[in-house]
Amino acid sequence: MRTEAMTSAGGGGWREEVRRWLRLPGSRVHLMGVGGIGMAGVARLLAARGLQVSGCDSGSPRTMDWLRSCGIPVATGHDAAHLEGVDWAVYSPALPPDHPERAAAEKNGIPLFCRGQVLPVLAEQGKTIAVSGTHGKTTTSSMIAHILRRCGVDASWCIGGELPPDGSPAGVGRSEWLAIEADESDGTLAHYFPEIAVITNIEFDHMEHFASKEAMVDCFRAFARQAKTVVFCADDPEAARIGAEARGFSYGFSPAADYRAKDLEPGPAGTCFAVRDIVVALPLPGRHNVLNALAALAACGRCGIGLDAAGKALESFALPKRRFEPVAEGRGIRVIADYAHHPSEIRALIDAAKQAGAERIWAVFQPHRYTRTLALGADFPPAFDGVAG
Repeated sequence: MRTEAMTSAGGGGWREEVRRWLRLPGSRVHLMGVGGIGMAGVARLLAARGLQVSGCDSGSPRTMDWLRSCGIPVATGHDAAHLEGVDWAVYSPALPPDHPERAAAEKNGIPLFCRGQVLPVLAEQGKTIAVSGTHGKTTTSSMIAHILRRCGVDASWCIGGELPPDGSPAGVGRSEWLAIEADESDGTLAHYFPEIAVITNIEFDHMEHFASKEAMVDCFRAFARQAKTVVFCADDPEAARIGAEARGFSYGFSPAADYRAKDLEPGPAGTCFAVRDIVVALPLPGRHNVLNALAALAACGRCGIGLDAAGKALESFALPKRRFEPVAEGRGIRVIADYAHHPSEIRALIDAAKQAGAERIWAVFQPHRYTRTLALGADFPPAFDGVAG
């Protein structure tokens, strides 16, 4: 099991160390691997607090350009010279311990933290809605940010995707609310103490970190215990079990759900459904997106947004990049790009394509993470049932 995230910068005292640096406006912080969507969002939030932020990465030119447009200087490539004059540093979980800048920071005594230590402390600064789950985090957190802002709450956000119209993974508002995507992949989900915790679903994943499904479930359980309010999917057994322990608010297709979707009318342009006393015209295909919408409605309801206003806000929602994203069309062929990399996500994607009017479906699949592909190898072929080739 990886332990770097728990042991960097003074072991258990890391949280107070990060707080101390955040209280020092003008301190210089350098982010390694800043081209990753999650790291770029953290860079934006740090800069908004008055810190002097710099970063570097070897790729992701679109994200790097976005950071530059925010006034954050970023360099292409990795070099220990980037650490000159830096007070503290943050590294992406994708970077190995022998990464040249990580190694140089350790050698020179520069306080070093992983992303999963910094974002939870940033989230302490106001009221946070933290979205967790094996699937649907990015879409759900994007929906929450969209609803809040459309309903007059000038919220900040930090998600794992590029939000239309300008591809921003993060934004800074004037209100106390912050909508974030809380990543479970390295166990740092257990570092959050949110106002509202959302658990979309729990399936075994991230085998490179979790030794068993039980260990992963325990991470979600700790997250739920540390939240003031829990919103969970009643249709998912593990999420429902944890949500019931926390006496949270449920959503789903289950008759027992507090926010239950009924009278679904799927069509090529999206899905209409009823929840409580309103009808939502969701401009997205797929039952999974109905669940994501229910999670967003329930979470926003917990922070005071009326259901009718929230439902109307969803009618103008557009998915982040690489979430059922049309990238080309011609000769009767429509090309869709999607981040689906788990068997359950692939099945949901194919169902959504059928709802959107696809008569024949071809799939080009890039496996993501050796550990996942090895552990779930037998589950991948059936996920493509119904695909022409």
